[in-house]
Amino acid sequence: MRQFLVFQSLWAMRTEPGPMEAQLDRIKAAGFDGITDHYWQAADVARLHAAATARGLQIEGQLFPQSVDDLAAALDVISRHGCHHLTLQADVRPRTQTEAARLIEGWQRLAEQVDFPVLLETHRYRLTNDLLFTLDLLAQMPDLKLLADLSHYVVGRELPEPGVVEDDEQIRTILRHSWGFHGRVASSEQVQVSLDFPQHQAWVQRFTAWWRYGIEDWLARPDTPHSLSFTCELGPPPYAITGADGREISDRWAEALQLKALIRGVWQACRK
Repeated sequence: MRQFLVFQSLWAMRTEPGPMEAQLDRIKAAGFDGITDHYWQAADVARLHAAATARGLQIEGQLFPQSVDDLAAALDVISRHGCHHLTLQADVRPRTQTEAARLIEGWQRLAEQVDFPVLLETHRYRLTNDLLFTLDLLAQMPDLKLLADLSHYVVGRELPEPGVVEDDEQIRTILRHSWGFHGRVASSEQVQVSLDFPQHQAWVQRFTAWWRYGIEDWLARPDTPHSLSFTCELGPPPYAITGADGREISDRWAEALQLKALIRGVWQACRK
């Protein structure tokens, strides 16, 4: 039976009180299935893995490689413990497809040697910064497995609302190559907007429709793995919008719970 797992980002908990273990207790009590965090330094990996496993939480590891060797060193550490999957925010900005493909091919060869998926995340100021550059990569590397954080393409390219057919099809192409999701709602001008504000509802609906498309496509694939993950990744300031007093204008934890409920509802609708 295929599972749908909703994770909470520990980066999103950075301004919350208490040590990591207390935050994991709160995440577990709230009904999340796992957590997302940096995952490559030996001591940190061992501590996080032990704490998460003790609470029945799975781990999405994050890595920011600049070379093939960076991933090789990280996998040497991570393989001793394991994770649900590892997502790469490739901290390089190649100017040519050839240079990008050379790096990705090296990472793919290493990924074949471990028993958990290694996914390339769509993210600003990373190898996948530009939507069109990433689409060109997919055209020449159709087996490339992505983790989709669509917010970066919405704000990075200032996608309009109402949407344009070509823009939506380009996003759907990203989704057809995605094997996991990072979730937040963006607008043309802001990478993370509040879910309840009336002016943001068109974007909430649009992201929801994209995520549903991605889930439905994942379910229809012949090589679908056992489980799919979605991380609620509502970042602290400066991702979270603040007022003149420096305080966030919305409740980030409450919105993470709201996003968790929303995406689980999408999953259930896709399974009917």
